[in-house]
Amino acid sequence: MKKQTKLFLLALAALCLLTACKKKDETLEVYSLGENDEDNVVALDSILAEDEAILASVDAPTDAAVAERLDVSHTYHYRKMDDPALLADRYITVLRGSEQGFVPIDTENRKTVDEPVTNTLMGNVILGRAAVATTESGGSRILRVVVGWSEYAVAVQVAYVEGRILPAPEPEKPVEEEESRPTSISEQTDYFNSLDPRKLGLEGDSMADYMVYPQQGWVLVNDIYCREMLVYLQDVQTATNVYIGSFYLSSDMSQVYQKNSDGQIMLLDIN
Repeated sequence: MKKQTKLFLLALAALCLLTACKKKDETLEVYSLGENDEDNVVALDSILAEDEAILASVDAPTDAAVAERLDVSHTYHYRKMDDPALLADRYITVLRGSEQGFVPIDTENRKTVDEPVTNTLMGNVILGRAAVATTESGGSRILRVVVGWSEYAVAVQVAYVEGRILPAPEPEKPVEEEESRPTSISEQTDYFNSLDPRKLGLEGDSMADYMVYPQQGWVLVNDIYCREMLVYLQDVQTATNVYIGSFYLSSDMSQVYQKNSDGQIMLLDIN
């Protein structure tokens, strides 16, 4: 699960920080990882109207990181758009078109069951397709694009990930015919936000003090399909989001699990 948290933190950091990285004034047509032109990704710049947004900065891997063959990525930060969520949605639609061929995936590289949710103030969507460039040993890789947005910014992260895109997990079949269907991502988010923070080991009287980010797709916890909920709290002094913890809400919303500092996942008593 550490891999999931790192991925989301990287996407979220791309929205909240303008780091000291190299600037580019020219319009980008594609994002390139420099290994194979067939893996070039159409850039967000290509759908921007005049003065609709600006490419503010680019995070690129250092030469040392490349030399050490670490997992590297390029992140492009955009600012000064009227509606970041709407712009992100337009770009995601382009990436999912037949020409680009990306599909929504989760942090385990599985196709998602639910459609991406973009009508939120802050969020991110992970997309992937089979890469042409392989690993040094000839293994398969995924070309992954994370599109994230906040109230004031949009960020696009492009990277290679080892492996293949996996089929979407099948929802757990109900034991009894009258058993309710798996709840939607919006239903689960609304329910999670209605919980008493103290039952979750958090401070405060209301979850309104926190920012909750539901993840796409299902995660198996104790053989129960759950949705991962990442909880953040805004640091007013630095205007950045501080990661608080990861929780897992069962598909029928009857159980909530929490991942502790040791990576152990434990059932919480929310009744």
